[in-house]
Amino acid sequence: MLDSLDLSIVIVTWNSKDEIGNCLRSITDNTKDLSYEIVIVDNDSKDKTVDEIRSIGEENFHRIKLILNKTNTGYTKASNQGISSASGKFILLLNPDTVIEDDSINILLEKLVSDSKTGAAAPQLLNPDGSIQSSCRKFPDFWDMFCEFTFLSSIFPRSKTFSRWKMNYFSHNEECSVDQPMAAALMIKKDVLNKTGNFDERFKMFFNDVDLCKRICNSGYNIIFYPKSKIIHEKGVSIYKDREKMIRVWNEDCISYFRKYSSNKLLLLWLDISLKVSGFFRILLYKIRK
Repeated sequence: MLDSLDLSIVIVTWNSKDEIGNCLRSITDNTKDLSYEIVIVDNDSKDKTVDEIRSIGEENFHRIKLILNKTNTGYTKASNQGISSASGKFILLLNPDTVIEDDSINILLEKLVSDSKTGAAAPQLLNPDGSIQSSCRKFPDFWDMFCEFTFLSSIFPRSKTFSRWKMNYFSHNEECSVDQPMAAALMIKKDVLNKTGNFDERFKMFFNDVDLCKRICNSGYNIIFYPKSKIIHEKGVSIYKDREKMIRVWNEDCISYFRKYSSNKLLLLWLDISLKVSGFFRILLYKIRK
């Protein structure tokens, strides 16, 4: 067993009343032999999220450290608050819409401890029906965005050329080194974060995990996808609560990512225009379907 408080689980909530209870109970039910803390940062929830957290705390959750923001600071800033308040040598970033399976956290932690070259590790994510959720991606480049806008990635979903970014050709059933696993459940060594820095707060909600993983890899560490660890994830719960706003934020964060890593003004202009056009039609389609 590891020393006391080797693990800090960081969760950001916003109107997560319907999800957070199952998430917290699954943690306590499946981490019997592990010493840990849970740092929850609530982004000014307007529902009963905080009441739900406190009621669970009264039951058996002495490990919870609850931070209440007076405004919705966004996922990135709130995550950094949680990481900065964490005491563990390992940080598990966890979405409130996740449910821990069996010894998944212990399995992930043991994998990360066993390899000094590995800076972060991610579990296999499952949909609520038990099917495998695609959760790993390559670092995106302009070609990948072109394939998205022209639907080549959808026409040829198994192609390593046209669908490289989203890795639809990958079964998500075998252990391997990956660029960027979804941060819905991502365990990172704290000393690695001390070297790379936490999330870049220029990203409001999206691409913060892409950027962080890129900095981890650029620092010489591997990121491991480890399917022996399994966590259920109800994908998109928070995003669909304000879909129109999230489309705009995604576009803003996407162009911010490319501006950070590219100085090609012509391609950046093309991407900016393409995002605006595609964003308009995505919002329009959402309103029609609503």
